[in-house]
Amino acid sequence: MTGEHRILHKGIRSGTAMELLEADPESGYSRVRLPDGLEGWIQTQYLMDTPIAAVLLEETTARLQKLEAEYNANFDQLTALQQLEIVLSEDNQALKQANEALTAELQEIKTTAANVIAIKNQNASLQIERQALEEQIDGLLMTVDTLDSSNDQDWFIRGAGTVLLSLLIGFIIARRFYHRSISGGWS
Repeated sequence: MTGEHRILHKGIRSGTAMELLEADPESGYSRVRLPDGLEGWIQTQYLMDTPIAAVLLEETTARLQKLEAEYNANFDQLTALQQLEIVLSEDNQALKQANEALTAELQEIKTTAANVIAIKNQNASLQIERQALEEQIDGLLMTVDTLDSSNDQDWFIRGAGTVLLSLLIGFIIARRFYHRSISGGWS
């Protein structure tokens, strides 16, 4: 260290950051540069690699405030997520109930569809049976018509036979009376 350099010690606050330019272990002084550009010598014993307690406290306080802000933000987010979880849980429960209702409805539709197929098959069978019965009815109606026609013919024949028989009987009786009156009957 030479006399042309000034010694800095007054007016520098504890914890002021400075740049170490050179150190002289023999004299116990180090040459430094302050943030405002002022250079000078200071006793090496006053220099520290770590910040002083006030700076550490300030940094720690700032870090604590930052962490508290993050904590509060995370806590708010957690609360919002918990509320969302409740809503989603309720929605999930509602969806499960809707799913169960739809599953039951689907089962009912499947059962109904199976019944429709059975009913369709039964309907087809009944259509065939109905058709056979209609043909049988048509045949019976034709038989009835034939029998009615035949019955009418029978009555006609019976009527005609009765008329002829009556004429014949009348003719026979009239002839008998006529022969008796000629042969000396009742006069």
